[in-house]
Amino acid sequence: MMKLAAVLLLVAGQTTPDQPVPECRVPQVPVIVRLTKPVRPTVPACINEARNRHNCRPAVINAYNGQLEQYGRDFDRYVGDMNGYVEALNRYMDQASQYAVCERDAAGVVTGIITG
Repeated sequence: MMKLAAVLLLVAGQTTPDQPVPECRVPQVPVIVRLTKPVRPTVPACINEARNRHNCRPAVINAYNGQLEQYGRDFDRYVGDMNGYVEALNRYMDQASQYAVCERDAAGVVTGIITG
């Protein structure tokens, strides 16, 4: 009982009626993003990647090159979206930390831990 009284006196002594209690803003959780990484197109059998050679018809090579270009665009979009999501999560972590500090300050806790 003595410890509780000491804590109450400590907290009461740290805030006065003249000091407004700060309004702490609860951070908003970012929208969860679950992206699927694009799949690289299958290499046609007529291409030998190890030797950097092919014996494909022009139509096969053109189609494969088109698929690779589309894959490159899809992958760039995927990377941009993932980076945006990570940035949103990092902002959320910063805001959550600021919120925790604000709540601690509003409670009147100076050192972070109250001991008795």
